[in-house]
Amino acid sequence: MKSQRQFTRVCGLGMSVAMFTLLGASAYAQEANVEGLIVGRDGPTMYVKTDSSPRQAVVLSDSTKATEKGGFLGWSHKDLGVAALVPGLAVKVEGSYDPDHQLVAKKVEFSRNSMRTAQQIDAGLNPVNAQMAAQQDQIRSQRRDLDSQGQQLDEHGRLIATAQQAEGQDRQAIGQTNSRIGQLDQYAEKGSLTVSFRNGSSAVSDKDKEALQDFLKQASSTPGFMIQVQGYASAVGNPTRNQKLSSERADNVLSIIQQSGAIPMTRILAPAAMGTTNQVADNHTRAGQAQNRRVVITILVNKGITGAQDQPADGSAGE
Repeated sequence: MKSQRQFTRVCGLGMSVAMFTLLGASAYAQEANVEGLIVGRDGPTMYVKTDSSPRQAVVLSDSTKATEKGGFLGWSHKDLGVAALVPGLAVKVEGSYDPDHQLVAKKVEFSRNSMRTAQQIDAGLNPVNAQMAAQQDQIRSQRRDLDSQGQQLDEHGRLIATAQQAEGQDRQAIGQTNSRIGQLDQYAEKGSLTVSFRNGSSAVSDKDKEALQDFLKQASSTPGFMIQVQGYASAVGNPTRNQKLSSERADNVLSIIQQSGAIPMTRILAPAAMGTTNQVADNHTRAGQAQNRRVVITILVNKGITGAQDQPADGSAGE
């Protein structure tokens, strides 16, 4: 009888150990680390291209930490919101699989250099484009001066040759950028709003704030929408100052969108400082310069997810 009780206890203990072992293995199997390149965003879902998958879905939430690593040996850490997770960013995702076998991200890490490259792609720029723009601004200014003063034709020829060389380098750089952008998800535009600014200012007027609130209501009723914010400056004055102004304008508009509470953070793409690219009017007039000092807020819908491949974009809400 005593031997039977001992046998029963031993069997029970063995079953308990086996059960804990299985539960521990099951819990461990749920954890996952993924490294790759972000190739798309659709609200709370981010798509990452890895060595084993061309399109790994990762679920984001407001509690997901997005950490930028930089400095010496990557010891410097900076916590950013999930809005910083843009296509073209090389990331390391730490998370676990939910019961539906979806990878839910707890933490997303990326390097400062990778973020800089992704922002340049998102803005339609490349690492040498800012220098190119400054050089071409100087060349255009010199050409205008030569035209007005009637300088020697050989000087014209030298400047034209320099401009052509710079433009050739610019086309090559843009081609490289477009090659990378072509690998990312494409979006259909479903509406846009333009916010204008005074010369040298990044403050949003009360009138534009009201128009922005109405526009956000339109955006929130669009299925599968994303919000893109792009800041611009007129091509007049110091190029570095213009680049900074375009960034400040985009950030201020983004702050208003966040404070409205109408748009979840997971539906907002990181703001892009476009500098003096895409000038829409002649900068030789004050009216033209005013049109170029702007932020464009666009409603985007992922074609591959919503089936919007052949659907035309709605009319512009602001221009």
